[in-house]
Amino acid sequence: MGEHNGPVLTKCWEKFLKSKSCVFDRQQGTHHHWKCPKCWRTITFWGHKKEVPRFHIRTNLKTMGLTNSIFNKWVNDNC
Repeated sequence: MGEHNGPVLTKCWEKFLKSKSCVFDRQQGTHHHWKCPKCWRTITFWGHKKEVPRFHIRTNLKTMGLTNSIFNKWVNDNC
């Protein structure tokens, strides 16, 4: 889990967002929306599923100005 292109547990992704000072904003249908400081748009992902697909994570990491390798290292250390 958390390596390369595999999905990541939703709980782990939300824990990562909290570690970056992001806060849950709202839920619209099956999508969860989070607000992060210094992000130019809302972080959005399927919050109703057990795992978040990697393409959702990569898109949101770009919004946050972070790389996939930074996220993978964080997952290996914290999840």
